[in-house]
Amino acid sequence: MPLLAKGQDRLEVGSFLGGAGYLGDLNKSDWASKEPKAAFGFLARYNLSDYIALRASFLHGKLSGRDSHYPDRAFRNFSTVSPINELTLQTEWHIWPLIQPRTSHFFKPSFSPFLFAGVGVAITNPQPDLKNMLVEKPEFVKGAEIDRNAKFSSVHGTIPFGAGFKYRPHYQWTFTVEAGFRLTFSDYLDGISFAANPEKSDRYQFWGVTVAYRFRRQPFGLKKRNPMKCDIIQE
Repeated sequence: MPLLAKGQDRLEVGSFLGGAGYLGDLNKSDWASKEPKAAFGFLARYNLSDYIALRASFLHGKLSGRDSHYPDRAFRNFSTVSPINELTLQTEWHIWPLIQPRTSHFFKPSFSPFLFAGVGVAITNPQPDLKNMLVEKPEFVKGAEIDRNAKFSSVHGTIPFGAGFKYRPHYQWTFTVEAGFRLTFSDYLDGISFAANPEKSDRYQFWGVTVAYRFRRQPFGLKKRNPMKCDIIQE
């Protein structure tokens, strides 16, 4: 068994396909976005054990929201849209052991729910529209003027966390379904703060499926035998 453990394949690379959701000032719910958009990305995962994996990922999506979805906010008529690029490093914890295959010959399919959390950065380029108020109330007019003149960074710290389900049907393939929320340290993810709710930082979410491919590696200490090479036996 030590021989096989050293040859254990732990690195996976894969892709993500799903959606992104805006949960900022122009979206009333903290759990669901009124304007979900398509998202995609790439990931690399290193399996430390049957229970723990480290994952680095890049995700790209779009965030958008508008007041017109809500009757009590329609008079304000603000809207915003922004591309978002996210880089994160996460730890994944399998609630049940997701068996790491030692060799393809002894592999058995396995599955497990999992939780994840980590740190990262999000890059946005918001284009808020604050000029089309149907009813101009002084507090919103003043807030919109502050936001239009505000200087803020396009890079935002973020804390991703969430849950999903992993299934490994084959020695070299892992599939997941997952949903995650992102807390940020900025209220200008969407380019809007004082014109809406400056007391609360923006949030967003990603959800979707991933497909990851595991690199195979020849077990340590085993070498392919050359059939053309013959040993000479001396009497």
